[in-house]
Amino acid sequence: MNKRQLARYRKELEAKRDELLDLVRSARASEQEGGEKEAPDLGDRALSTVIRDLSYQLSATEREIMRRIDEALDRMDRNQYGICVECERAVQIGRLDAVPWARHCIECQELQDRGEI
Repeated sequence: MNKRQLARYRKELEAKRDELLDLVRSARASEQEGGEKEAPDLGDRALSTVIRDLSYQLSATEREIMRRIDEALDRMDRNQYGICVECERAVQIGRLDAVPWARHCIECQELQDRGEI
């Protein structure tokens, strides 16, 4: 992988990381705002609870993606970005275009999805 490709992927990873941080900040602000006022009836309180739970689930997923992004940036710093962490072969460019924080090549990802690695 050449320096221009690496710079492009770094820019994409950092942009996604910033986007996720903004989402987390807005979710926290919304949660604090919602906590300040009690819903007037039982239906509104139930809806508020569902929304808060959904927000938490999204945050957990976003935190996982953030962790993967940080790992990808660390691999870049160690000149290991784009190399499968399992088999140490190159991760396909198309895969990195779709998921810049990908840790595995397609073959190893399929094995992981099946629970074989």
